[in-house]
Amino acid sequence: MNNQGRQCQAEGNRGEASIVGNRWIAGVSIMAGAAIGATVMYFCDPHRGKARRVELKQKATSAARHTYRELAKEAEDLLNRAKGLVAKADAEVREGVADDDVIEQRVRSHMGHITEHVSDIQTEVVDGVVALRGTVAPDKHRRLVSEILVIPGVKGIRDLLAFSGSV
Repeated sequence: MNNQGRQCQAEGNRGEASIVGNRWIAGVSIMAGAAIGATVMYFCDPHRGKARRVELKQKATSAARHTYRELAKEAEDLLNRAKGLVAKADAEVREGVADDDVIEQRVRSHMGHITEHVSDIQTEVVDGVVALRGTVAPDKHRRLVSEILVIPGVKGIRDLLAFSGSV
């Protein structure tokens, strides 16, 4: 077969693919037109059309209001998180400034959230290391020690606690 024959055959193949592609586009266009027509008929119906349009408007308004509320919540949450990060960074900067008396007050305050018998525990802070003496319930001991370790300014703990008889 010569070059002209091959070229014609190749053009013919492209032509068939082009026809199939055009038919597909035409089919999609017909379906889209039918869907648009049905939608227009649904909302322009002389008997129920007005009620359907009002219902659609109410649903759209409700969805917009709901979206606005959700965006406002997300914005407020983001703002609160940013404030928290700033406060945390500020606390870390000031952490080196806190003296032993301030750290002891923080520890005693935090212990009140963990155990009811704070008066049974004596605290002493030297260079950021907290010494704990006294008695504590066995079920509160681990939580008390682990939560004191994360208080800003606390560098370590000397655990001299004894277990009380109550569980």
